[in-house]
Amino acid sequence: MISKTFCPLPWVHQATYSDGSILLCCVAENESDKNLNRGSLKEAWNSEHWKNTRKQMLADQAPTACQRCWVEEKNGYRSHRVTELAIWENRLGPEGMRMLLDHTQEDGTLTLEPRALDLRLGNTCNLQCAMCRPQDSSKWTGLAKKIHAVAEDPLLRGDMGYKTRINQADFEWQDRPEFWTDLEEKLPNLTEIIIGGGEPMLLHAHTEFLERAVRSGHCGHIQLRYHTNLTVLPKHFLDLWVRFERVEILASIDAFGEKNHYVRYPAKWDDIERHLRWLEEMPPERFRVGILSSIHLLTLFDFDQLLDWVAAQKFKLVTHGFKDMTLPGIVMHPNYLNVQNYSAELKERTAEKLRSCMERHPRARNKLPGVLNFMFERDGSERLPAAREYVMRLDSIRKTSFPAVFPELASLLLNP
Repeated sequence: MISKTFCPLPWVHQATYSDGSILLCCVAENESDKNLNRGSLKEAWNSEHWKNTRKQMLADQAPTACQRCWVEEKNGYRSHRVTELAIWENRLGPEGMRMLLDHTQEDGTLTLEPRALDLRLGNTCNLQCAMCRPQDSSKWTGLAKKIHAVAEDPLLRGDMGYKTRINQADFEWQDRPEFWTDLEEKLPNLTEIIIGGGEPMLLHAHTEFLERAVRSGHCGHIQLRYHTNLTVLPKHFLDLWVRFERVEILASIDAFGEKNHYVRYPAKWDDIERHLRWLEEMPPERFRVGILSSIHLLTLFDFDQLLDWVAAQKFKLVTHGFKDMTLPGIVMHPNYLNVQNYSAELKERTAEKLRSCMERHPRARNKLPGVLNFMFERDGSERLPAAREYVMRLDSIRKTSFPAVFPELASLLLNP
C-alpha cells in the first residue's frame, strides 16, 4: 500500500453535488470553494483542496474531508475508501497505480486527467425519504418548512431550520453551457460515470448527458453506474444504455414492503419489484444490478426482513457479483437518526436479530459486523427525543402510522 491513508479517488475521480459543489467523492465533506454555478471541474482538479489532499495522503496523514471513512474503518466497516482502493487497484494494476504517483508533482498537482465522474445533476425527485433533505430531493422543501414550524426539540428544530435554507437556483448549474463544454472535453479520458440525483431517471440533464455521450463517440469506453430509487425506470433509456461499455444499477431499497414505503415515502413496493424483475432479464455481460440500503434508526432493527426477502427471490442477476446481498450504508446525518441512538436494550435486540440473520445468510457477513460495531461504539440516546418527535411530526403531516408499520420497533423506540 502507498500509505495507510491513501485513497485513489483524488487521483482519478471528481464528484459533483446537486447544488454545484465539487467534492473529492460522494461521502467527502465539502471543504472546497469550487462550485459549478460559477466555476468548472477543470478549475477544481488541481485546486488547493485537491493538491493538499493528495499531499496529505502521500504523507500518511488523514484529510479531515474524509472523516466518514476514518470513523467507519475504526469500527471494522468496509469504507468507501477501502472499496474504491480495491476497485482501482484491480482496474489499473501495479503499473497504473505507480503512474498516478509518477504524475503527481511535489505540490500535489496531477498531470493526468480524471478517469471517473460522479454527476448529481439536480435535486428533482419523486420521493420524500425519511433521512433525506431538500438538497437531495425537491419533495423535501415543503416538508422541512412544515416540520420546522411546529418542531419543539432543539435538535430537530435546528436541523429543519437548516433544511429550509435552500436556494433552488443553486441546483440549475447544469443549464450552463460552460458545464457541458467542460464535460465533453473530459469524455475521451473517462472510463466511469456515476449518476445520482435527486432521482436520475427524472432529470432532464441525465437524458441530455446520455445523448451527448453517444453523439461524441466515446460512450463505448464508459461504464455507467446509477443510484436510483427504482420507482421509475423508463424503458427508452435501454436504447442509449446499450451503447455504453456496461451499466450498473444500484437500487436504493432500505426495507421490505410497507416499511420501505414508510422510509422512502411514498415508494410503491410493487413498482420496485416489477423493475427488479425487468432488470433481472438484462444480459449479465452488459448489466450489473445491486441493492443499496441506508442504515439508520428506522431501518436497522428490521433489516433482516429485507435480507430474507432478497434471499427468497433467488435472483440470477440482481445482487450477483457483489460480496453483499445488499450494500449497507451507515447514515450519519441527520444525527438523530443515527443507529447509535438506540437504547441499550434496543441495541442488544437488534444485534441478536442480525447475528441470527448472518447465520442464515453468509453473504450478509461482509459489512454488517462493522455496522453493529458502529452501533455499539457510542451511546447516542440523548438524541432519542428528537427522533421520537420527528416520527410523530412525519405521521401527523403525511397521515402515516409508524407504530402500525413498525410495531415491534415502535414499542421499543417510542417509549421514553
